Amino acid sequence: MFSIRTRIGVAVLCAVAMPVLASAQTIGGFGRGRAPGRLVREPGIVIPKVVNAVNVMIEHRPELALSDTQFARVIVIKRALDSTNAPLVRKLDSLQRLFKPMPIFSQPGPERRDSLAEARGVVQETIAAITDNNATARDSAYAMLSVQQLATAQSLEAKAEQAIEDEAKRSGGGRGNPTGGSFGRSPLD
Repeated sequence: MFSIRTRIGVAVLCAVAMPVLASAQTIGGFGRGRAPGRLVREPGIVIPKVVNAVNVMIEHRPELALSDTQFARVIVIKRALDSTNAPLVRKLDSLQRLFKPMPIFSQPGPERRDSLAEARGVVQETIAAITDNNATARDSAYAMLSVQQLATAQSLEAKAEQAIEDEAKRSGGGRGNPTGGSFGRSPLD
């Protein structure tokens, strides 16, 4: 029925294809004690979310009963803060793209571990600078509020910080967002 040439071709094809198919299964997750279908991923850089009280004030203008004059001044503060934080946010975005989580096919070398450690230090320093900038802008914005407006603004800021902490707990602990950072955006949208 099949010629000898066809039979030999099928045998060679099977001999070549079997190792390839077997190795594809281990990549899918059956190698080195991993769960089926799951690749182990190297952790990337986590950029924690930071509450920007100035943006919270803008988003909740009706609750704060900001006058037009107050609102205009808060907008000026926001624009200055955004300009100050923009290079810092770009730096964090670049680090996050450079050190995104990737599948591990072998043990990372000491250079990679050193680079990750250095990048995490840069992230901490940059987040500290953003937090300082946000605090300065917040203090300027809070200075023009009445006592009642100030209490409401502080309450809204506390809710935003609590929402970030709750999100971090749901996503695996620690302070931060494994999917990225949200600078100046309230998690209460």
